[in-house]
Amino acid sequence: MGPDAKETALLNTLKAKTQVIAPTWVSEVVLQTSQFDRMKLWYAAVLGADWAFENKPDPNVAVDNHHGDGGKQVHAKDVRAVFMRMKLPATHTLTFAIFELTHLTHAPTTDPGLNHMQFKHADLTELVKRIEALRDADIHPHRSANHGPITSFYFRDPDENIVEFCLDNFDTPAEMIAFTRSEAFQRNPSGIDLDRDEFLRRFHAGVPRRELLSI
Repeated sequence: MGPDAKETALLNTLKAKTQVIAPTWVSEVVLQTSQFDRMKLWYAAVLGADWAFENKPDPNVAVDNHHGDGGKQVHAKDVRAVFMRMKLPATHTLTFAIFELTHLTHAPTTDPGLNHMQFKHADLTELVKRIEALRDADIHPHRSANHGPITSFYFRDPDENIVEFCLDNFDTPAEMIAFTRSEAFQRNPSGIDLDRDEFLRRFHAGVPRRELLSI
């Protein structure tokens, strides 16, 4: 169902106001799970980082839903939770966190919400190192693709959330923007599927970066 005329007008007015505000950046991603220990271990291993802080609430204190939304919005102090500080360029940081909500099922929700998370590498060799490390740990992508602007490998965490590791295919933002305006990208923004093992074989065979990442 699309927005009605009133909502459209309100949102267009809002956009005109927010366009002149300094831009934001994504600064926190929080997952909720009933498989807390598995998720905690999986993400520390896959991302190669330590948890900066872990909250361990009193198990004898009941968790109250302070926000009246059915239990999704909780206070971090009330649940088992871990927080990781992701290193980003310049002065920006990203907090990645996992909250334990024991009443959740193990299957991913079919409700509207998060589709997937993307973690980007700045260097092709580093992306290859991670993909090979995951392979050696028996963690395999369910999809690998060259989308044109980026090359991506998609994995599922223990809760079936989709985690994407990727790399920009172009050396400069200008080149990437030019490609996204091309007729080829307009016809097919999904790009082409890749075979992970063939991609790795070509990388180690010394195929030039531009050729390896071309579509």
